[in-house]
Amino acid sequence: MAGILQADIFTNKTALITGAASGIGRGLALHAAKLKMNVVLMDLNTDGLNETHSLMADCPAMIIHCDVSNLEDFSKAKEKIEAKFGAVHFLFNNAGIFLEGRAWKADQKNWQRIIDVNLMSVIYGLNLFVDEMIASQERCHIINTSSMAGIIVGPALAPYTTTKHAVVGLTRTLHEDLAGNDMVGVSVLCPGLVKTNIIERDHLGLDLDESSIDQHESAKNNAQWLADGVKEGMTPEDLAIIVFKKIENNEFWILTHPEFVEVYETYANEISANRVNLD
Repeated sequence: MAGILQADIFTNKTALITGAASGIGRGLALHAAKLKMNVVLMDLNTDGLNETHSLMADCPAMIIHCDVSNLEDFSKAKEKIEAKFGAVHFLFNNAGIFLEGRAWKADQKNWQRIIDVNLMSVIYGLNLFVDEMIASQERCHIINTSSMAGIIVGPALAPYTTTKHAVVGLTRTLHEDLAGNDMVGVSVLCPGLVKTNIIERDHLGLDLDESSIDQHESAKNNAQWLADGVKEGMTPEDLAIIVFKKIENNEFWILTHPEFVEVYETYANEISANRVNLD
């Protein structure tokens, strides 16, 4: 895309990072600070936001306690950002929660909560910021955090997989919608195992009904596999290096773990092998 690759697209630009209190969001924030960006840290966990801020390099920043799954709350946060920094140039729709379970075993409350956080917060972010990003005629970029669970499937992970697949579909459509715009880029982040607290049940904003979570052995085993995997996973700081390089190169797919891409290729081949031959 002509004009979208520039020598320095980050310095003094404003980055909004949801889910910035820990994990991937924190890693993105620390890297954005190193690039001398204006960094907006957004989460429900104020203590975690303060800790993220304390670890950042010196740069203009603001902390906003916000439930991004609530449009009214998110809208008020936008007003605060505009008052301090003006337009958002780099929108990281990163907030997310995890819920395991078989497809028919998650109850309505838990389904609604994970849809609100993992999908609706992304939609709200687009509703609130994309028009202004387009109107700014400045180099901007939207990064929606999905997961490798957004492109591959496995048993007993239905709620998480469903919402993360939806984020991939939404983001790919957004990419097509903005295909004629040389200034606003779009990426979907599909990380594999990263050192985060996403599997923990006690972090703020989860708000799931513990008594209704699927207790089947397959659900427990997959949750434990993920819990074990993230302990030895990629650091959020290393992930952030990859993410910002992909943004700089204006790449849509941000896939960080090649071993999972191989699983996706098997999945894609399965689809291809079952196509109907009409010749």
